[in-house]
Amino acid sequence: MSRFFANFLKFFTMRNLLILFTFLAFLNSCGDNDRTSKVTKGHRDSIKIQCEDASNKEACTMEVKSNFIKDGNEYADFQGLNNDQIESVKWNCVRSRKYGLVAYNNCLLEYIDKAKGGNLFEEKIAKKPKNNIEKLEQSVVYIARAAVNLKKEPIEEFDFTSGSGVIISDKEIATNCHVAMAKPEDKNFLKFLKEDRNWNLKNMQFNTWIKVVNQKDWALTKLTKKNVKKDICILEYVPKDAFKVSMKPIKKFKSFEKLQKGSFVRAMGSPGGMIGHTSTGDIQWLGTAEGLTGMFGTKFIEEEFDKDTKFIIHGAKIHGGSSGGPLFDEDGNIIGLNTLGSDTAAENMAVSADHIKDLLYNK
Repeated sequence: MSRFFANFLKFFTMRNLLILFTFLAFLNSCGDNDRTSKVTKGHRDSIKIQCEDASNKEACTMEVKSNFIKDGNEYADFQGLNNDQIESVKWNCVRSRKYGLVAYNNCLLEYIDKAKGGNLFEEKIAKKPKNNIEKLEQSVVYIARAAVNLKKEPIEEFDFTSGSGVIISDKEIATNCHVAMAKPEDKNFLKFLKEDRNWNLKNMQFNTWIKVVNQKDWALTKLTKKNVKKDICILEYVPKDAFKVSMKPIKKFKSFEKLQKGSFVRAMGSPGGMIGHTSTGDIQWLGTAEGLTGMFGTKFIEEEFDKDTKFIIHGAKIHGGSSGGPLFDEDGNIIGLNTLGSDTAAENMAVSADHIKDLLYNK
């Protein structure tokens, strides 16, 4: 036996050999040519994210893969699903890659079960009209606010509310503060976290995710500016390797002073999960919070807003989930953010886009 080979055997302990063989087997199964292949690009992305802060990324990658198998996990199997189902399963689990290999794989298993049970396609996607709406959609986002527990192993995350927003720069999104700063209030949801998922609610943190309505990818954001008394908040897009979206900002703002009653308006957003929903109407009233008394929808205007807050009352239908979505004029200029709906849905409220620019430029 050569001296080199003897030294080689000393270096490779049984544990190192086991890791090496596991890694080689993993590489052998990594092809994505077959859409039902157990190891997908999403698996590899989740490992990359899990190891992004490691000093030795290669060693971390090997350890994550080895531990995954050693802990009794099996890669999600897409056998029996058609291409549309496979694409939908992967899309639903895009965000879970942030929490590593086990979390991503568990998400795939959950949605594969839904697909096999006929419960996969529950989300409603609005059909796109055949006009410039498609151009406007490029600047409108669906916002998901999620509770996350970083103390759980694997980390768990659950959406508890959603809203809408509009892209106003290469990195910024405008929305309502009651969307961007929302916290779970539903007792059943909190009970689910505490009793069914064994969460210590003191460990609960929050993520704010965005998805452009005509894209499939998700991205994380962070709150950078707020004016709670005008219900305008600015989110900043935080690009990550696996979480990137195309940001196409709205360039045209129309000032409140140039608006007229009776003018055409278009509301866009995602009420009730209808991503990309749109409705039309006209301007019914223009004024400030000082000119409104009592309740509008569920809020007392004089308590919730500054007196100089500029409001647009309009007839374009909005519902829960529309909050923070843009209100456009007939030329595609943004004139406001939809904020409140009335009990009758015949009159709805948007905050003037003037307040977005004021917040952006700290006026």
